[in-house]
Amino acid sequence: KMSIGLDFPSIIWKQILSEEVDVTDLEGIDKLCVQALDEVTKLDARKFSEMVAECFQTQLSNGVQVELKDGGAEIPVTSETRKEFVELVIKARLEESILQARAMQKGLAQIVPLRMLRLFSWYDLEILVCGNPNIEIEVLRRHTKYSGLSASHPVAKFLWKALNSFNQEARQMFLRFVWSRNRLPLDERDWGTTKFTLNSLNASDEALPIAHTCFFSLDLPNYSSYEILRDKMLYAIFNCQAIDVDFNPSSSSLNAWIDE
Repeated sequence: KMSIGLDFPSIIWKQILSEEVDVTDLEGIDKLCVQALDEVTKLDARKFSEMVAECFQTQLSNGVQVELKDGGAEIPVTSETRKEFVELVIKARLEESILQARAMQKGLAQIVPLRMLRLFSWYDLEILVCGNPNIEIEVLRRHTKYSGLSASHPVAKFLWKALNSFNQEARQMFLRFVWSRNRLPLDERDWGTTKFTLNSLNASDEALPIAHTCFFSLDLPNYSSYEILRDKMLYAIFNCQAIDVDFNPSSSSLNAWIDE
């Protein structure tokens, strides 16, 4: 079983399961909005009148301005009505994707009955569909085979040390670099016979690692130090994503993707 790379925020998964959403879900898609609304509620009356010049309207994720009540574009928010304003903004933002979520729910129900889906929490559903967003390097290591070098080779040890030092964002970028996905299979059964292949590459410290995403493999130059490997790997995973952009033969980033 292969997971699907759907990095949806909690609000989408909750709406698919018809679970209640709240301001913490809004924070997951627009933290600045929540912070601004929080500041609005904290201002005293004098500062509010000096600093806030809003009407009963808000901007949705697609950039469209919507009125929060009839004629809201012409109704100024006052210190006395700010609580209502904040509540209406939160309500509008939490409901802006409900139609799309219901369409997704309808499609998913064609495969799994909704009554069965509702046995899971939104987080459980995300994990089942997408896999665990937290990448455990030891799991990847257990499903690795070596070509031209062994697990005890210094450069292999450098790689695992570097990956263990990465935060989750960098680990996901590494997995995307070598496999075009950002999550590992959910459990041992889902791995099947899939193996990550680490190949030795006869190249200098100046070379970048070469990824073969279709084959889930990495050609790794025989770097002379851990520090060099870590720096080269970080550069490659964050700057050499040519598989996801329009083809540009003059792009230097392609050097990490194209086999000579």
